[in-house]
Amino acid sequence: MVGSALDGEDVVQESLAQAYESLPTLDDPSRLESWLFRIAHHKCVDFLRRERRRLEDTVPYGDEHDLAAPSDASPGDDAPIDEALVALVGELPPKERASVLLKDVLDYRLHEIAAMIDSTVGGVKAALHRAREKLRALSSASRREAGVAPPQLEAEQRRLLEAYADCFNRRDWEALGKLIQVDARLEIVGAATGTMLDVGRNYTGNYAKLPWEWRLSLARVDGEPVLVHWRRVDGQWKSVTAARLWCVDGKVARIRDYVHVDYLLEHAATTPLDENRTAVTPASSAASDG
Repeated sequence: MVGSALDGEDVVQESLAQAYESLPTLDDPSRLESWLFRIAHHKCVDFLRRERRRLEDTVPYGDEHDLAAPSDASPGDDAPIDEALVALVGELPPKERASVLLKDVLDYRLHEIAAMIDSTVGGVKAALHRAREKLRALSSASRREAGVAPPQLEAEQRRLLEAYADCFNRRDWEALGKLIQVDARLEIVGAATGTMLDVGRNYTGNYAKLPWEWRLSLARVDGEPVLVHWRRVDGQWKSVTAARLWCVDGKVARIRDYVHVDYLLEHAATTPLDENRTAVTPASSAASDG
């Protein structure tokens, strides 16, 4: 829905937090799953609105409800999309995006989808028709070819992030400390939130105790420059999770580490910052030891 594994995990965390707080309002426990999806859907829409992504600006979300599908639609127009088109779902407005993902990817029924996204069966049918039609019309050209360049790192920021990864890989915690602001904000997703003065006291020590062989490197995840956590599995390096860093005045001012989210990169494109290398996903993410 949000076009990024990392942003998606943030939405998951927000959704679960709201669900926990709102659990007493759930009247029918048998509807827990659709209730959770409804919360997540609204969180995704909020995220997309905040980001003001290109296509959402041209198709207001509120105007999409209950529009009938064209009566002259051919049967082929409403056939489920195939896997090759799933990658283009991010080009759709929120309601169409949700309808396609819930129906064609997750195989929910129309009435279930309607309940999740606050629509009607007719509204979902119309959204599916529009979405499938748009997806089939979209070019397979990459975002770069469409003129949307990935975010770029400034040279100083790149040097800082590479030095940060190098300190981790060498387990040089003293040198690492010099790269991070004393009171930098630290978020261990799904575990703890605070600063380097409290939560951060055990941060590097816990990394050192991880029961697997690991290393960090600067890479792009769904186009965003981040530090990727690689794990050696059966003799090969596998991209598993990641960490986002924010830098201010030549030091790391904020860290959001997804180290405990082992599924984070299962459906993400991971590309080394050397743009000439091929994008990989965990299923084919063997990396050399060099």
